[in-house]
Amino acid sequence: MPPKTPNQQLDNNQQLDAEVLDFAKGLGINMSGFQPQVGTTKKPPKSGVFVREYVSRNLPDDLSLIDNINSVYKQFYKRDATQTEIALWLPSLRAKYKSKDGASKSTVKETYRNGQLVSTDYFTADNLDPKLWLEEQVKTKLLAGAEEIGKTGIPEGPVGKNFVEVKNFAARNGIMLSDQAAGDYATQIVTGKLSQDTVLNAIRESAASAFPQLADKIKAGIDVKTLADPYIQSMSNILEIPYTSVDLFDPKIRGALAYTLPDGKLATKSIYDFEKELRQDPRWEFTKNGKKAIADSTLRVLQDFGIQGM
Repeated sequence: MPPKTPNQQLDNNQQLDAEVLDFAKGLGINMSGFQPQVGTTKKPPKSGVFVREYVSRNLPDDLSLIDNINSVYKQFYKRDATQTEIALWLPSLRAKYKSKDGASKSTVKETYRNGQLVSTDYFTADNLDPKLWLEEQVKTKLLAGAEEIGKTGIPEGPVGKNFVEVKNFAARNGIMLSDQAAGDYATQIVTGKLSQDTVLNAIRESAASAFPQLADKIKAGIDVKTLADPYIQSMSNILEIPYTSVDLFDPKIRGALAYTLPDGKLATKSIYDFEKELRQDPRWEFTKNGKKAIADSTLRVLQDFGIQGM
């Protein structure tokens, strides 16, 4: 039976998508007779300015957030923020990229010029420009003439230092601690009502309850972030996203750390199964490795149809 030619019409269940057509075109094959599937992503035009906006769980890394902080401080103070000021504002900016259920969320706006990506902006979970939000916070403090307490509720001095440390420690152990609770803990540490060790141990107890299969290691002093690092590294590498954009509140990470076996026992998911699951994530298709795998699969499809590159 002779091989099918490129201009033969395929059945509906054999239609090739846009990526197949593009790949075939690169091989010098005329696939004009085939119809692409609906729902493909609109490509930026080759001329003019094009803006694409979508909701994502990817977040800006800390360096980008610090750049925003420094930019605002240069505007109002004619200098970069100090390390203390960065430590105060960074957790608040990170928190703006959390939805009400605690999941990571941002609105990504990509700007293309003549078909080329020129900028990517990450707006907050409420679709606010983080720089403009921070400007309002700093402006409020300046107008009030009292910078001890910002609108975010993070105080200056020893209380603020402990507030940040407690919040960051809780985050490293997968606990979403409210500003009120962190403020109460910080105040009690500074006033001597509680020791810092007592507060940190209380947070560890909460983490042990949240991840019972890791309880012994958590109580022994190992942060959940350390235990989760292999999963975070895999997610960063496979989905090709910044390591700092992956945290313990990501559903995939929490799911890997709190996995239920078929027999009902709690365990952590194997790295092999976790990485296999990541390659089924829609984001993987847009990574370099994902595109290569799709291209290889496409070539095999073309070869199955008897179509060879020129």
